[in-house]
Amino acid sequence: MFLRKLFKLGDKAKWIILELFVVFVGVYMAFLFQQYSENQKLAQEKDKVLISLKAELDDFRTSFPRFANFQAEKNKEWDSLFAAQEVGDFYQWRYLEPQYNYKILEYALDQEGTDIVSFELYDELSKLHSFIKRLEHAERMMTEHGMRYRNIAQSWSKESMEYQTRNADNRFNFFKFRIAASDRTGNLREIAKRSQQIVQIVNEELGEKKTREAEIDMLNTYLDANLGEDFVREMFLEYFPKYSEEELDMLIQQNQDRN
Repeated sequence: MFLRKLFKLGDKAKWIILELFVVFVGVYMAFLFQQYSENQKLAQEKDKVLISLKAELDDFRTSFPRFANFQAEKNKEWDSLFAAQEVGDFYQWRYLEPQYNYKILEYALDQEGTDIVSFELYDELSKLHSFIKRLEHAERMMTEHGMRYRNIAQSWSKESMEYQTRNADNRFNFFKFRIAASDRTGNLREIAKRSQQIVQIVNEELGEKKTREAEIDMLNTYLDANLGEDFVREMFLEYFPKYSEEELDMLIQQNQDRN
């Protein structure tokens, strides 16, 4: 229909319409190419963020349970000492900030409203970030109360005002220190649990192939850090159960051959 009407027009009109049509097609193709390029860049940026985020979350969910278990044992020891009217070695504990690396998590949170981070992932990351801040606060309190400890001279009599005043201050700070230590334990466990849940979301968005590549990179990173083959193998079998012992041995051997 269009071509039939076109041929009925004069030569000048025909060429004008053809030129406009060519320009339209050119502009439209340029728009499609630009859109394709932008989609490719967005997909690459999303993969980069998700892979880096997965590394942080995997580190949280594999290391924080150990931190929490160690802290829980120390809490029992300190509780026993406090019940016996004694003061533990809380003055030796210091947490230097920044204690943890979660830069990618915060970067992902800055992508609110973009196609890089879905709403579901953003919501879960926001909650996780809140617990990390609580963990840092608990460690800050432990550090502050530990630094408030004051030595008691051996020459002081237990009946003296100096001894009783300083001992009371130390016991009070030890009491507050224990509360912060208990908070630390709970936050460590909560972060590990939430990281485990969020990793599943990230893995689904990455897909099986990219997830596997990221996990093998993590395995090689741990091995290159000389954490010990037995430790790395045990950790991977516990937190990455989809890898069989035979497959894990093969990946470890490949790492050794590469080095």
